[in-house]
Amino acid sequence: MTSLSVVPYPMPDAASLPDSGPSWRIDPCRAALVVQHMQEYVLRALRETAPVTELLDNISRLAETARCFGVPVVYVTRIPGSRSVGGEGPGPVFPAPVPLAPPTEADARAVVDVLRPEAGDTVLTAKRYSAFAGTRLRSRLKELGRDQVVVVGAAARTDVLLTAADAWMQDLEPFVVADAMADRTAADHTMAVHWLAATCATVTVTEAVRAELRGRPADTTTV
Repeated sequence: MTSLSVVPYPMPDAASLPDSGPSWRIDPCRAALVVQHMQEYVLRALRETAPVTELLDNISRLAETARCFGVPVVYVTRIPGSRSVGGEGPGPVFPAPVPLAPPTEADARAVVDVLRPEAGDTVLTAKRYSAFAGTRLRSRLKELGRDQVVVVGAAARTDVLLTAADAWMQDLEPFVVADAMADRTAADHTMAVHWLAATCATVTVTEAVRAELRGRPADTTTV
């Protein structure tokens, strides 16, 4: 019997995004880019089913544009099995079991080379799905004078979703970049996009964000 190959689901594009959601616009003087869980062990769990190549390319371009226009870049990692102050571990990045050997702590902390933090970037380790949980993200944003967060990374339906929701509940303006986040299935990715647009975040795409950071009209057809 011939085994069927698994094809990664396609990234959403601007035309597929829901119309609902706040009508905020990104201001490069107010925004910070928050990159969640781009460690190699996370990407290994995604590669067979998610569009990881596009994910990395889009986040890389967002980070490059952010730095060029003075927008702070904040990396957030979360180590599976680490203990919180209350004694309860945070759980895996993906709630469903992933048939992979547990990463070493060094592997779990290391951001993939193509997105490696640069001088001036902030690196935090969260205790829960939200990037605000057990970190100084809120105080760091205040230090930087930022009240908008552009959230990207993995996993869409947990970490990205809850970080954006947490930001909104703290009176920040969250933006979620639909083609710069990923999850294990297209259904999980779509759920996150629609829930966020219906509740608390402006959902957008990479080229629209880059255009707003540059102060130009968006061309969402750019590859």
